[in-house]
Amino acid sequence: MRFILTFFIFFLSFLSFSQTQLTLQLVDEQNNAIEYANFRLFSPKDSSVVAGEYTDLMGKISIKGIAYGEYYAIITFFGFEDKVMNDLVFSADKRKLDLGTVTLNKLKSQEFDEVVVRGETKLMESSIDKRVYNVDEDMTSIGGGLTEVLNNIPSVEVDNDGNVSLRGSGSVTILIDGRQSALSSGDGALDGIPASAIERIELVTNPSAKYNPEGTAGIINIILKKKKLRGVNTNLQLTAASENLYSGSLGFNVRNEKINFFANYSYRYREGYRNNFNERTSTKGDSIEFLKQSRLGTDFRSSHTGNIGADFFIKSNQVIGVSVSGTYTDRIREGRQDNALTYNNQLFQSWDRIVYNPRNRNSIDFNANYKLDFKDENGNLIIAATQSMGQEDAVGEFEEYYYLPDGSPMSNNYRFQNQEQDNRNNKFTLSADLERAINDKLKYETGIQVIVNRQNESNYLEYYDTLTGTVIPDYNVNNELAFAENIFSAYGILGHSVTDKFKYQAGVRLEQALTEPRLLTTNETFNNDYFSFFPSVHLVYGDKDNGEIFANYSRRINRPSTRSLNPFPVYSDPLNLMRGNPDLEPEYINSFELGYEKMWKSASLTSTLYFKQTVDRIQRIRQFYDDGVSVTTFSNVDESYDYGVELIGTYSPFSWWRNMISVNAYESRLSANVDGTTLSNKGVSWDAKLNTTFSLFDNTTSIQINAQYIAPRYTVQGFYQRSPGIDVGFTRTLMNKNMVIGLRVSDIFDQKEFYFEVNDGTVLQETRYKWTTRRLYLTLSYKFGNLTTKDRELKQKIQDAEITD
Repeated sequence: MRFILTFFIFFLSFLSFSQTQLTLQLVDEQNNAIEYANFRLFSPKDSSVVAGEYTDLMGKISIKGIAYGEYYAIITFFGFEDKVMNDLVFSADKRKLDLGTVTLNKLKSQEFDEVVVRGETKLMESSIDKRVYNVDEDMTSIGGGLTEVLNNIPSVEVDNDGNVSLRGSGSVTILIDGRQSALSSGDGALDGIPASAIERIELVTNPSAKYNPEGTAGIINIILKKKKLRGVNTNLQLTAASENLYSGSLGFNVRNEKINFFANYSYRYREGYRNNFNERTSTKGDSIEFLKQSRLGTDFRSSHTGNIGADFFIKSNQVIGVSVSGTYTDRIREGRQDNALTYNNQLFQSWDRIVYNPRNRNSIDFNANYKLDFKDENGNLIIAATQSMGQEDAVGEFEEYYYLPDGSPMSNNYRFQNQEQDNRNNKFTLSADLERAINDKLKYETGIQVIVNRQNESNYLEYYDTLTGTVIPDYNVNNELAFAENIFSAYGILGHSVTDKFKYQAGVRLEQALTEPRLLTTNETFNNDYFSFFPSVHLVYGDKDNGEIFANYSRRINRPSTRSLNPFPVYSDPLNLMRGNPDLEPEYINSFELGYEKMWKSASLTSTLYFKQTVDRIQRIRQFYDDGVSVTTFSNVDESYDYGVELIGTYSPFSWWRNMISVNAYESRLSANVDGTTLSNKGVSWDAKLNTTFSLFDNTTSIQINAQYIAPRYTVQGFYQRSPGIDVGFTRTLMNKNMVIGLRVSDIFDQKEFYFEVNDGTVLQETRYKWTTRRLYLTLSYKFGNLTTKDRELKQKIQDAEITD
């Protein structure tokens, strides 16, 4: 195997890929370099921004990866006349364009107040292998958290517990700045990241072999803001909302030619209610058993999130970066559940269950990376290391009081349970990625990755014994699970531009996984080592005039989590338990896509047909027992198929009005064998989202509306449905765009809830969750700084020169 991997990587090292490049240097009339000038490249067909960059300290820019075609450029800088450059053409015969030295002419002093520079970023942008969602353009997420941002993105859903799904599948890999992070795992982790800290979100539905293959639905990469302006810059945002929600964030950075230091901190405090209602009807011979449960309760969360780091520019082509990120989250759920059990419409007994469920989690990431840009400008080398550590502690205190049908207390009517859970994780990741373009037609990428993952999950339960009147441990539940996982992988990718219209990219990733779940309490070990290969292919044909046809394929994996492996139950509700399955196998998916993308002057359309075949699909299974207890566990579904179509369109009838609408529809076919019983189900699911934005009063005021609908999703035993709502946002910029006031209302009609139904032929269970969703938000953002620039006269006039990585 070592010989094969070595030979494979060595072979790819002789390959390369076409790469376009545009360069220039900007100076004033005295031949002084101009820094912070804004260069934007436009498509003449629809005047959309194709690429953009700001000049560096020497007044230079270098932009790579521009698609073949004809463009024009506009260069702007405060106090200077705009420079328009037409007839910029890239083709197979003209891949590098050096515009040389470009001179800007100063405006007369009386003209300074007339200078206005506008730049508009699209809410959603597409490339060959991903879609990019620009968070700053979404007003309906101001003052919110990451989960609210994700719910606005086409084909992405987040349920009431923060579980993310993409195109109906919950097997999604969440990355922070391109890396797996402890900040994105655990209860409430995603909601602890404020929307104000996010620059953009990247969706990769069919990742190339370069990416870790975890997550059968694809990858969601969250890019956090990182300031690049030289000088001292600070951003402050404060939010208050109805129902006692408060948040604040502070960002700070200092940058010069040698170092960029940055630090960010955010805090979120949220109160609300969390209710759920459950009805279960069981047929037992000639009798009908009916259980009705109603839980009313509160849900409190608070979180602290921060990061600090620096980039060291040791040479013009070498950068070393180090950073530390961390989060601390508290969550307390309290409530009372009323229970009533009847037989043939006659009340048998009732009981009250008082729940107190506090939990807290903390996590920290240490990151270090080194980037080398080769001096021939034909590639780079990136070496990165990440150490992630996290811990989550949860306590469940449950009291029960039982009553006879007439309402009088039963003898020994008091019950008590106390549960403590502790989860710890420790993951180290080391990777090296090499990219080289040796000639104008070929490109290769290759790299290696090592992941060392250790997790420990312990559970302790004690209960009140009615016979002895004492509290004793429950040895049937108390346990400790240790999970060890080592993954070694290597990949290689070849890209080729065959003609001006046709290009492809193909690669494969080879991986060896060594896993060992161990039940320390019972001294049981479940070994599951496996070797896997993950090919990927991406094809694109066409041009901007006639549109582009794209096709791609990838193979991916979903590995069982410790939660889905631990066989001991969780007792938040003794009649509705949850436990894992240590015999779970990883699931594999073969994913195919075929699509077409076309852009017009004021509209665009991206249409995608997709097909997914999942082998050994992991899905929740609910089992019902004669004693009235139901247990939700995890099982490998024999096989499943999803056929779907996704449409994403944008339309701007006027410069001040833009719209984005998306529709995703698919059919699921599932089958499984559970305890000797064959189960199967199928159904068509779909969802639609609308985002419409109005920009008024010289782009100083914006109004945005987000609306969506989600149809039922099918499981092997039933279906579930999340009812979304309508959000409205409003922003107003003041003080030369340094201050922004935002106002928004989430879920105006208070519609958001979650419902699921399970039916195994003899038992029908219906459950509904409702929580606080309608809130009024008021947000104030302010940015200020001390920019360093050679021209002191223009220092105060730089208002829009803020860019991010």
